[in-house]
Amino acid sequence: MINLDWFQPFNSSAYSSGVIYGVICNLPRDIRFKRENMLYLGLFPGLEEVKLHKINHFLSPIVDKLLEFWDGIDLPSGKRIQMAVICCSNDIPAARKLCGHISALVGCHRCYKTANSSGRRFNFGEFDDMDDWYISRDPNEHRRNAELWRQCRTQEERKKHVSDTHVQWSEMLRLPYFNLIRHLIVDPMHCLFLEIAHWIVKKLWIDSGKITKKDLELMERRAKALKVPADIGRIPYKIATGEGFSGFMADQWKSFILIYATPLMWDLLDTSDREILANFVRACSLLVCQIIATNALREAHS
Repeated sequence: MINLDWFQPFNSSAYSSGVIYGVICNLPRDIRFKRENMLYLGLFPGLEEVKLHKINHFLSPIVDKLLEFWDGIDLPSGKRIQMAVICCSNDIPAARKLCGHISALVGCHRCYKTANSSGRRFNFGEFDDMDDWYISRDPNEHRRNAELWRQCRTQEERKKHVSDTHVQWSEMLRLPYFNLIRHLIVDPMHCLFLEIAHWIVKKLWIDSGKITKKDLELMERRAKALKVPADIGRIPYKIATGEGFSGFMADQWKSFILIYATPLMWDLLDTSDREILANFVRACSLLVCQIIATNALREAHS
């Protein structure tokens, strides 16, 4: 499984470096992500993130090596090993660059759902008719459109092609076994925690006055009194900072929703908002567990 992401190596300056690395899925989960077992495939220099299709210049030598491993490598011991990429695990912006899915109007690479336009803002509402519009994208069509992108002669031609097809070329398409639709996982972080959780708490409850400043201060005191395991990530203490939940990162929103929200907020909400909270917490707990069963997906969707 490979991952692509960017990070800030310095605290006092805007300098974004990137890394692409792999993990061996044959290893047990508890040792899979240890430093000595990870494969560092490429480091991207700053000052900024690599833009759009230019990521392919860095991917090309990595894909060359992956093709060698797909054919098989003979070790000095005489043992022959093979390796294949079975999954790409990234957030949405990195996934678009890595696998050639590109459009602000398409929130997910899996289907043909596009954004609705409300004034100058786009949204991905109207999910009541999901059975009508959910059609899985065709990987062969994606490959054909990516090949056509390579044949465009000018920058304007490429822009128009991307606008029409939402596809550009990715070096990952050179892997004969790799499916850029099926093998690219859906990112839960941006959707569930940085968007929906933020919208429910900030827009639905705080901005409407259902949760007041005094309530936020009470929730913060309650959070500090809770004793939780040390391995859950950052503890979301600064609930009352600013207008509420200022500067919360994705892992803090995740911890807040899955662990803190119910004991901290339950008696502060009315019946309908309790139902919203309970359903959202349940859906998140199903969608972010390590192993997801089909019946869990159905329950989370409902």
